[in-house]
Amino acid sequence: MPPTIGMGLCSRVVLVLFALSLGASAIGQANATDLVIARPFDADSLDPQRVGATYSLQITNLIFDTLLTMDRDGSIHPGLASGWRSSDDGKSYSFEIRDGVKCHDGTIFDARAAKASLDRALDPSTLNPNRPLWGPITSSAVDGNVLKISLSERYVPFLAFLSGMQAVFVCPSSFTDKEFKPVGTGPFKFHEWTRNDSIELEANGDYKNANPLVSNSGKPHIDKLIFKVIPEAVSRMAALRSGEVDMAEPSLQEAKELVEDSSFKVYVSELSGQQTFASFTWKIKPFDDANIRRAIGMALNRQAYADVAFEGLAKLGTCPVAPNLFATDQVLCAAWGVAYNPEGAKKLLAAAGYTPEEPLKVKLVVYKGEGWDLMHQIMQQDLAAVGVQAEIEAWDVASFYSHIADVNTRTDGTPSILSLGMSGVDPDYLYFLWRRPGASNLGLNADLDLLLEDQRKLSGAERASKLHEVHKYLLTNAYAVPLVTPGWGWLMASSPRVHDFKMGYMVSFLFNDVTISE
Repeated sequence: MPPTIGMGLCSRVVLVLFALSLGASAIGQANATDLVIARPFDADSLDPQRVGATYSLQITNLIFDTLLTMDRDGSIHPGLASGWRSSDDGKSYSFEIRDGVKCHDGTIFDARAAKASLDRALDPSTLNPNRPLWGPITSSAVDGNVLKISLSERYVPFLAFLSGMQAVFVCPSSFTDKEFKPVGTGPFKFHEWTRNDSIELEANGDYKNANPLVSNSGKPHIDKLIFKVIPEAVSRMAALRSGEVDMAEPSLQEAKELVEDSSFKVYVSELSGQQTFASFTWKIKPFDDANIRRAIGMALNRQAYADVAFEGLAKLGTCPVAPNLFATDQVLCAAWGVAYNPEGAKKLLAAAGYTPEEPLKVKLVVYKGEGWDLMHQIMQQDLAAVGVQAEIEAWDVASFYSHIADVNTRTDGTPSILSLGMSGVDPDYLYFLWRRPGASNLGLNADLDLLLEDQRKLSGAERASKLHEVHKYLLTNAYAVPLVTPGWGWLMASSPRVHDFKMGYMVSFLFNDVTISE
């Protein structure tokens, strides 16, 4: 169990008392229409074109708007753009900017402002970590209040990307001066930021909503959002239970207890687009053998990871991408992938010469995290049950991806099983992960590259069919073994006074409809 879950009762009492005193002095008095949210981490930056971390994007997504929005069924809807059209060859797009959109400083957000934001997002000097996701844009232009964008080739996921929080548009006054100012068009305006303590946002009185996931068409009902940094999970929950905060990000164990307590509400990000999976250092023997990779997959009791490690707040996923994304078919994926079958795993391993006397020895290379830690311990036990000796090598998240980028280039050494996750609003994140060189050098070969490139150029049923080919390739060859989905992190809990909070795509926060009762 992770240390915070396994904490003893005495330690809990001490921390609860500490949290109560801390909360009273640090949070202070909030007005009735203010909403206080406790999170474990602060944002890195409020410049959405220079951050990739979710804790930052969850805040910037409240200050800035996207050109388009996405409904629960994956359909694309207006956002800052009231309408759009594309050329027959899919290489150019025209977005008509909605009339009357005001930036938080009173300036007008029009097509020229949109182009300025786009140019900055694409400028190499911006160092935008999300630049590859914008696709093959070659140029942009303004015609009246229409933003025109040209691409070098057809890029079907483009519209979905423009609905995500990595693609928000900033007002030009944000970057007129040397120091970035968070001036947007979103439902909340930046008010104050005390680093590593709190961020305060105020409702935008001029706001006109276009997001189909939101019911409120105008100004948010609450006046102020206060995001408070409380690193310790026990302290956050103490603050929630005492009423010092209205919402808090719970630990998994706390979330499980709160689910069973009618006095609280727990929110799981069903639209997160999150999928965890195991992959392999397939350049290192014996993981170059598909049957060995299949044997590992057959040894993993993935339902137990969802039920035990993630306290039943995650579900078994059978596809390489999350279930709610375009063309994802859990039934087809289950047929293509491996199922839990320890006896079958033993037979495949025995056929390759691995026995209890001569076991396969591997590393389980993972990153540390609540739920993840216990999942990896169960994985280690599952592997031991079929005769595979797995040494867990756990890394901090910040170091994990650079480490596996190195591991994935090796052709000798200890074979490793990698446990990682990904989220997005479109299954095109398969391209980001697996098209050579791929994220952290996960890329495989020319055959898969071609499938991934082709799906970007297709739409509708043709694209769905091509994506299914990608899924089938990854699953039948056991390059990817899906684990759990969705919402394996980013849970939220609230007091019963909070109504109509929602979590949108990519664990974005939607506070537009929120009201607070007495």
